[in-house]
Amino acid sequence: MGNLLRRWWNWFVRFWKGIWAVVKSMGNWKGVLSLLIVWLLISGSGVALIGFILQNGWLIGLGTTIYGFWLLPATPLIAINIAFAMLVQRFVFQDRNVTWQSIRSKFKEAFAKEEDQKETTSIHEEDSKLLTKEVQDDENNDRK
Repeated sequence: MGNLLRRWWNWFVRFWKGIWAVVKSMGNWKGVLSLLIVWLLISGSGVALIGFILQNGWLIGLGTTIYGFWLLPATPLIAINIAFAMLVQRFVFQDRNVTWQSIRSKFKEAFAKEEDQKETTSIHEEDSKLLTKEVQDDENNDRK
């Protein structure tokens, strides 16, 4: 059970590293603006903000309800926001830097880095086991 949980956690961490790499690649003003616009539209915050500005209780309640829905567990708000923001950046702002190949490469980098770290960690664990065995052997020889 512990191994399954560890694998799930490693996948979860790698996924969010990939998301972060994609968000960083959207770092120009078009990417930031598209991410902000999409987040305000989808999360309900924009509806609640308009409700506060217009002093409309119904819009405030609707925006709060939508935002409350997204706060439930296992709702894909961030993934949907980033996907729509990339579409807005690509097709509304006509930014040619956003391509599916670049997004795939960012995720491959995030997952590859984690795999490299696993290999390095296993090598270090083997080295520490060998060193521990050598120290124990030396102690046993000193006692004789």
